[in-house]
Amino acid sequence: MAQYKTLEEFVSATHQLYQRYFGDWQLAYKSYIGGVEYRHGKYLRAYETDTETASETIKTYDIDSNGAVLGQHKSYINYAKSGAEADRGLGDYEGTFYYEKLLNTPLFPYVRLYCSEWNAMLFNSPPHRDLPERSDIKQFLQNADGEGNSINEFMSHLDLLTSVFGVMWVSCVKFTDSEYPLFKMHTPLEVLNWEYAYDGAGNLVLKKLLIQLSDDESATVYRYFTPQTIETIYLSKTDDVDFNIETDLEIIDDGDMLRTVTENELGYIPCIPVYQGTKIYNGIGHTPTFDIAQIQRSIYGDFGELYSAITYGSHPVNLVDENTSELNDGKVSAEPGSVLRVPGSVGGTPQYVYEFKAPPMQGVEQISKLVDQKIEKMNQIAMIRSDDLIKASRSGVQIEQYDSKLESFVRRKAVALENAEYNLWRIWFDWINVELPEDFSVSYNRQYGKRAISYEIDEINNMLMLYDQFKSRFGHEGIEQYEDAEVYATVEQAQARAVELGGSGYHEHEEDGVMIYMPFASHEQLQQALMREYGVEEDSEHEEIKEGLKKRIQQLLNGSYSENSL
Repeated sequence: MAQYKTLEEFVSATHQLYQRYFGDWQLAYKSYIGGVEYRHGKYLRAYETDTETASETIKTYDIDSNGAVLGQHKSYINYAKSGAEADRGLGDYEGTFYYEKLLNTPLFPYVRLYCSEWNAMLFNSPPHRDLPERSDIKQFLQNADGEGNSINEFMSHLDLLTSVFGVMWVSCVKFTDSEYPLFKMHTPLEVLNWEYAYDGAGNLVLKKLLIQLSDDESATVYRYFTPQTIETIYLSKTDDVDFNIETDLEIIDDGDMLRTVTENELGYIPCIPVYQGTKIYNGIGHTPTFDIAQIQRSIYGDFGELYSAITYGSHPVNLVDENTSELNDGKVSAEPGSVLRVPGSVGGTPQYVYEFKAPPMQGVEQISKLVDQKIEKMNQIAMIRSDDLIKASRSGVQIEQYDSKLESFVRRKAVALENAEYNLWRIWFDWINVELPEDFSVSYNRQYGKRAISYEIDEINNMLMLYDQFKSRFGHEGIEQYEDAEVYATVEQAQARAVELGGSGYHEHEEDGVMIYMPFASHEQLQQALMREYGVEEDSEHEEIKEGLKKRIQQLLNGSYSENSL
């Protein structure tokens, strides 16, 4: 790990892992965004014939009063999104076939489709939160980032981008004029440098963090975090830049760098990395999107090859001998209605060569098959079932195993968001000097289908049955001596005893062929009444198990698809 002696060194450098992963992050993000950003990435291979061959042309002719052609002109087509852009021009390949290929090769944004599919599975029902009733919390839930996004919208977008990058950073800062702390998310492309270290207790602690807030031709603005301070740094790129900083804080002039410094009240950096799943290094996370983006780029290249093959292959080349060319002043054309002068024949044999030649088109079919294979591989990496996969599966068990991988993936995403939001709320409450409530909890939907919810309900039922069996054998070991005395020969006696103990009803058992009667409608109610009567306390472990099951059932109810889904 690099050791930086000064602030200037830390700000002017980037983390070595940032340099290693920058290309993958950029490809993943452009693959997700698609459109102009992807095209400007120039991910198509540029052959020499592409860069040396002119792009689409328009032919114009000069004619005299009798309609005879006096001259011919060519204009090359360059597409632009605006008049200003057309005047300015774009790229190094304008006017070439490569530029034409960039504009016309279709892009299918598989990365966006897969990330959106995963996100829909996780957020098909809203997260459940147990929060105290406070006015500032209500406002924050409706505007979590100061940009009008609710907490659910913010976390949903955060999940999307962690799927893209593998990691996202989220800061929680209470700004000077803000009524409450705000969440801000930062892509790994914006987090340029960071430094971790272990404290005396063996905990991994973030010591320094540098985030790029903006960047243009004249200046770059950073936010620099340490446990002691939060600084905003303005770094000029030209001599005449005017930052026009509006702040009540003291502006520190360090030559080419201006700074404003505020004390970090928390004593730790209020920013955390949120990983999509597996953490590779500190600040670096893994995501299937890295592999999917590579395949998407490969498919995009294949479509570029198809465009080239069709453009070159389906439009013939004219082969003309020198005599024919000279007779037509070198203006032989394949356009409809063209008139060609050719040498006269000798003995019935043409004295000219003029024919169409087209390259073979077999490669188009081969490329198309290769694209289909790559799409199927992407579906497998993304754990998304395709129709072909369903048809090829030999049994429903195979499909169920395939779905279980996706369910496990969604569960990991849910757990990651739960942990991240819990830690962000802890920072949020620290900013307002309030202890995080003991009963605070947040739960995300961990099932991606109704069938999966029914599976979890069945699992909870099995746990409840096991808990009842355990409790009936070991749960009330301190009251067995009192239970033996609560056996009666008649229903009336059992009901009367239930009234004495503060309840009603009876239940029956058969022992050695003889029916016996006991107070209360169930044995559990009797045990609870006897514990109250004789001051026997319930085991804390049993209470924790019961509360855990109750909490999970409540989360399922609140996170269900609709009020009637269960």
